[in-house]
Amino acid sequence: PFSLSSTSPWPPPSCGPGQSWAFVDLHSLICSLSYTGSRAGRFRNQGQIGQLAGHFLLCSLRPGSGVGFWRKSAEPGDVLAAHPHVLWYSKDRVLIRSKRSVAFNDPRYPEQWHLHNDVNRGMDINVTGLWERNITGRGVTVVVVDDGVEHTHQDIQPNYSPEGSYDLNSNDPDPMPHPDAHSDNHHGTRCAGEIAAVPNNSFCAVGVAYGSKVAGIRVLDGPLTDSLEAIAFNKHYQVNDIYSCSWGPDDDGHTVDGPHPLGKAALQHGVIAGRRGFGSIFVVASGNGGQYNDNCNYDGYANSIYTITIGAVDEKGRMPFYAEECASMLAVTFSSGGNKLRSIVTSDWSMQRGTGCTEGHTGTSAAAPLAAGMVALMLQVRPCLTWRDVQHIIAFTATKCDSSADWRVNGAGFHHSHQHGFGLLNAWRLVNAAKVWESVPFLLSYQSPLIQEAVSIETYPDELIRTWNVTSDDLKDSGMRTLEHVAVTVTITHPCRGNVELVLVCPSGMASVIGARRAIDRDTGGYQDWTFSTVRCWGEKAEGQYKLRISDHKEPQLQKCADPGVLKQWKLSLYGSSMTYIEVKDRLVKDAMSGKYLDDSFSPPCPPGLDVPPEIVSPFTSNSLRVKLFVLTLVHFKGPTLWTLGLIFDILGPMSDLKTTGLKHLTPEASQS
Repeated sequence: PFSLSSTSPWPPPSCGPGQSWAFVDLHSLICSLSYTGSRAGRFRNQGQIGQLAGHFLLCSLRPGSGVGFWRKSAEPGDVLAAHPHVLWYSKDRVLIRSKRSVAFNDPRYPEQWHLHNDVNRGMDINVTGLWERNITGRGVTVVVVDDGVEHTHQDIQPNYSPEGSYDLNSNDPDPMPHPDAHSDNHHGTRCAGEIAAVPNNSFCAVGVAYGSKVAGIRVLDGPLTDSLEAIAFNKHYQVNDIYSCSWGPDDDGHTVDGPHPLGKAALQHGVIAGRRGFGSIFVVASGNGGQYNDNCNYDGYANSIYTITIGAVDEKGRMPFYAEECASMLAVTFSSGGNKLRSIVTSDWSMQRGTGCTEGHTGTSAAAPLAAGMVALMLQVRPCLTWRDVQHIIAFTATKCDSSADWRVNGAGFHHSHQHGFGLLNAWRLVNAAKVWESVPFLLSYQSPLIQEAVSIETYPDELIRTWNVTSDDLKDSGMRTLEHVAVTVTITHPCRGNVELVLVCPSGMASVIGARRAIDRDTGGYQDWTFSTVRCWGEKAEGQYKLRISDHKEPQLQKCADPGVLKQWKLSLYGSSMTYIEVKDRLVKDAMSGKYLDDSFSPPCPPGLDVPPEIVSPFTSNSLRVKLFVLTLVHFKGPTLWTLGLIFDILGPMSDLKTTGLKHLTPEASQS
């Protein structure tokens, strides 16, 4: 005899193929059935099915099992059907079920190793688990600021946002790229495809945030002035959430350039007033001048506290030949490598014999759009992330790669290298952290007085050392406790400025090479009020002694470089928040990495944001910018403070520079041209 009274919650053991039967016992009167089954040795009881009271699993016994067999006239189903206390029965069958994993019919999707790497496991952005949860960038718009976007492209058209687009070169709403002599104006279309190419249209590839909208601002196909660039940075800034910029000054190893006064003001205006006051997200490529020993601290876009500076690694997680180093690097993601390594597969323009698809998108030009797409995934799960929240989450979640890099752990426990920033972006980690993230307090700043002196720079191995002590009294007015960005602004004269090296040491002892040597920079102009910045002291205590070390690495054979350099003046600027060191570390980030918060409704409440006019209609002049920035700052920060006013007018300064700026797409080919 056997008993059917088991109430175990565990799944019953499986029977052999075709031997399992489920049934419902009416009124739990099972004694008669037990007698019938056991008399012929026809069933073995497997117990109750889970938590379903009165539901049991029986295994029918085959001939030769040693406990009986079925006669032809008494099959298991016949016995159960004839029994008066069996209300329902069914033979258990193997069900065909498939995992809800992503599968696309786009023919080049299998080649998009940066999205799913089957060759080098783990060397991808770790995004497919988010797609399976329908996190695709829905509700977020990314604008590609570039040479145009072919918005009629079948991979782009369904996700195209005309509301966020504009052609500043031709002054009309259509950012369609124009054919050119060298067929170079495909750049913006490639970047747009990386971000938001639609899936399952049987064409080309898939974007990292294929549920997002993508817009285009055409601005690089003609002379670019300071005022034009400023308009681009704020164009449709209540529609566009993220600005993807895969371009910058020449990566030639001797250029020092960046946004001019209007461009700087527009970046600040964007983080204050863009995206309903949560701040526009500016993602910039770090540059491709590695073969020229270039460094992104000489690129004012990559050096800005308002941007997210993204570098590149190849599919093995190593620094490619074209990649640049700098202390302001926030993170890296995947792009092309050497000749034997794969590049990025993405959409391409169909003009001038273009096929609409390419496997040859390269350089940090390809890395920055991937990062922009990952930020779009973050904003879907938490739309009220501020521009600084995004920077913090990157610092918390990026992972170490490339053991040959100069990784150092700072005083707050963050690892950083000049080659890879805080590390490799991981979409899963970014989004899980974003889901539970509580916004950081308002940005605070401190500036030392302008220290004017004319002192010669020592020849290496000697150094000119300057220090500045920041006391608790200095920080009392602003309330700043911990650091985010640290900047030093210098004026230096030197006959060969590439020989000069500047190292900043924070109070913790964390050192940053903020001004690296550049062998081919023989410019005699030195540095005129150039600001170098670092993120390597992120989260550390702001109070303490800061040390600036400057050395001159002279080359004896070059007589033109023999004269000593002179430090004319310098100034220290700190940017951070009122969070304590403990508050910086005490976050839910690690606890969220399992994904458990993605599957429930838990999330800190989101504030509504500001009611900011969607577009500036009046002329974009220096005076109107001053007034608008002043008013918006008062609204955003709920009253003027010395640091906010000082920051605004320091950035705006004299706003008369309307020079044409020479900019390059950040692909290795562009760097070599």
